[in-house]
Amino acid sequence: MSAQAVNRQWRLRAYPSGPLAQADLELHQAAVPAPADGQMLVRVLLVAMDPAIRAFLSPRPGCRPSVALGAPVTGMVLGEVVESRCPGRRSGEIVSGFGAWSDYVVGDDAQFAPVAVDLGAELEAYTHVLGTSGLTAYHGLTAVAALAAGECVLVSAAAGAVGSLAGQMARFLGARRVVGIAGGAAKCRQAMERYGYDACIDYKAVPDLAAALRHALPDGIDVGFENVGGTALQAAVELLRPGARVALCGMVSQYDAAVPPPGPNLWNLVVHGARIQGFRISTTLADRALTRERLARIAGWIAQGRLRYDIDLRLGFDAIPQAFAALSTGRHQGRLVVRIADGGP
Repeated sequence: MSAQAVNRQWRLRAYPSGPLAQADLELHQAAVPAPADGQMLVRVLLVAMDPAIRAFLSPRPGCRPSVALGAPVTGMVLGEVVESRCPGRRSGEIVSGFGAWSDYVVGDDAQFAPVAVDLGAELEAYTHVLGTSGLTAYHGLTAVAALAAGECVLVSAAAGAVGSLAGQMARFLGARRVVGIAGGAAKCRQAMERYGYDACIDYKAVPDLAAALRHALPDGIDVGFENVGGTALQAAVELLRPGARVALCGMVSQYDAAVPPPGPNLWNLVVHGARIQGFRISTTLADRALTRERLARIAGWIAQGRLRYDIDLRLGFDAIPQAFAALSTGRHQGRLVVRIADGGP
């Protein structure tokens, strides 16, 4: 590596009030870090835009420590090992993990896992359907919600990166009816026509979301896959069947909110013996054999032509702030990913 190489970073200048704005970030240049014993230096190729990153850009406590002012923003990245002092990792290997929005990151084997590029997809797919999006959808439906054949499923953010996969996988796993919630007629059409939902409710167009869901799911909800929270979760809880399970994956409605929205009637959990369980896919990735097994099943659905996925690819390091802002406006399709460097197989 050239001694003149520079490591660009997007650092947090101020905690945002509402959606993240470019003024909340600053572009910083630093020296390329050197790996210590047990570490590897990774050149970042792709940066995934996840709504949950917004929750880390707040001084309020969360599932991860807040990003400190003046520190690089972090999220899921995919890159190529350029120097390894880590046993089992080699130069040229493609890895993914939680890292800074920067050109280069260092980490150990626990932080960066090898990418199973032999599954045969384009590199961007490993940030999405063959990465954390696909694993989140599969884990939420199977390990958390324990979806059984013949059950009725509701998925919020049905046309989003995770929701678009969860709806299809629910069908593959035997669901009897799969209904989605999305924002806008175009996204609802996409959920039904491309991702195979039986029905999709445009929450922006209905005066009573709970009533619209009751019409779409007259037998109630056995499994909820919740990405949004707020009014979507409130409406879903009203329709829970006895023994229902809700896999709580995300709370998009709250990430940009200055004041948390009102919550649902959780008494229905008591009435119906139902269960809501929150989960983060990052806590399961350490089991690499299980991850590999799940990805192989997802890859099989892709190879059969059954599982459809969409990646909204933006180009350039400077595009990261605008790409992340698009998550709040809905002006994107599928998984938002920024390519900042070329490389990989």
